[in-house]
Amino acid sequence: METFYTILEEPEVRAIWDRIYEGLAFEPSIRKHVLPFQISAPYLVLDLACASAEQLDQLFAEVPQAFSRCLGEDGWMYALDWQHSGFRYDPRLPVTEHTHWVEDEHLGRYNAYFPDLYPDGDYYFFVQRDLKWGWLGHPWRQEIWIFGDPLLDALSPTLERLGFPVKRGKTEGYYGTES
Repeated sequence: METFYTILEEPEVRAIWDRIYEGLAFEPSIRKHVLPFQISAPYLVLDLACASAEQLDQLFAEVPQAFSRCLGEDGWMYALDWQHSGFRYDPRLPVTEHTHWVEDEHLGRYNAYFPDLYPDGDYYFFVQRDLKWGWLGHPWRQEIWIFGDPLLDALSPTLERLGFPVKRGKTEGYYGTES
């Protein structure tokens, strides 16, 4: 990729969302009591509502480097905005803009929005292409679900250094969970 993103074509968008619905048991809901995911891999749930602006800024500044370390030679991961555009994303390159005008022979001209790490009004997901690890943003619950050993290994030292608030997790030995 020559830039940090490539906009996905519709068949690839449908395929990755089908895998997310099935593999992560994704259940979008505006009801806060409904758990949005059933994840078998180790995970942590970060509480964005209790985090300070400084904690968020510092965490979000380090997340792309963590993604890059986890990817290794893979080159790209998915960045997804639920019910909107999907992207192949190379976190080694800086995100220089979030809005991209697209010309599509079927849809015409539209604005594709590259998601933020903070789930500001919609579900924003950053996932490894085989769903081995990822960052899942839930807008109404004000949560980030971090799953998979590689990403937990990469981000736990940062979360600990920042004293980042954790709601819950299904893992042992990572920041915010009982060993």
